[in-house]
Amino acid sequence: MVKGARRGGRVRDKWRDKQWLILDSPSSFGDFGGHHINYLPITDANTAVGRVVENTLYDIKKQDQADHKTKVFVAIEKVSDGVATTIFKGHEYGKEFVRSLVRRGSSMITHIHNYNTNDGHEFRVEVVTFSQRRINSSKKHELRRVVHQLLSEKIPQWDLNNFIQQVTDDNSEFHRELLEKGRKIVSLRHIGIKKTKLISSNKSRIQKVSTQTEDTQTEDEMVSTQTEDTQTEDEMVSTQTEDIGTETPPVDTEQNTDST
Repeated sequence: MVKGARRGGRVRDKWRDKQWLILDSPSSFGDFGGHHINYLPITDANTAVGRVVENTLYDIKKQDQADHKTKVFVAIEKVSDGVATTIFKGHEYGKEFVRSLVRRGSSMITHIHNYNTNDGHEFRVEVVTFSQRRINSSKKHELRRVVHQLLSEKIPQWDLNNFIQQVTDDNSEFHRELLEKGRKIVSLRHIGIKKTKLISSNKSRIQKVSTQTEDTQTEDEMVSTQTEDTQTEDEMVSTQTEDIGTETPPVDTEQNTDST
């Protein structure tokens, strides 16, 4: 029994206090951006900013049923009139899809590294590869080297829109090139970008730089005040030495009176 009901009081239903917030897809999805993708119950619009919500790629594109295997994470950036604009925080393969790729007698090779786009976004990218049969460590090392070389060449040429389009679509030009280079080393069953995560953006970098400059300014002010204090101490020492130099010895008046 609820405590409020036992005492004879009235139990407040918190669910009635909530309001429904409409989530729009990130504008960085191009033609698929700015559309309603989800509804979120909230109690306060101010506390909803920064909240990360999980969706599927099918919720955003609504084209291919195979997009249900990809989860897309978006963060609420701004709330206005019950509608929230979001930004892309990353994507990930579903656990069921990854389990379906695992086979006995094959090897799974992963590569994880951070890469920067040309508009100042840093992403952690994880590439997963499944071979037809077991491979030795030298083949794994060679495959990771080729994957890293291709990512280091392509991602710095993309902005955020191109990055999302290339890494989330399994039929993109980048995935075809990745599969082609991987098959030259070993026989593959699957290769793709399993997960991406936004580490930092150009906004956060600007904030970090501003805080660093403020810290350096305060340190400079402390040094300047210390130098001023040392200058005042030097002035006090100089005045004391001048007083000592101008001080005259006392006159022995008693000896002078006796001589007379």
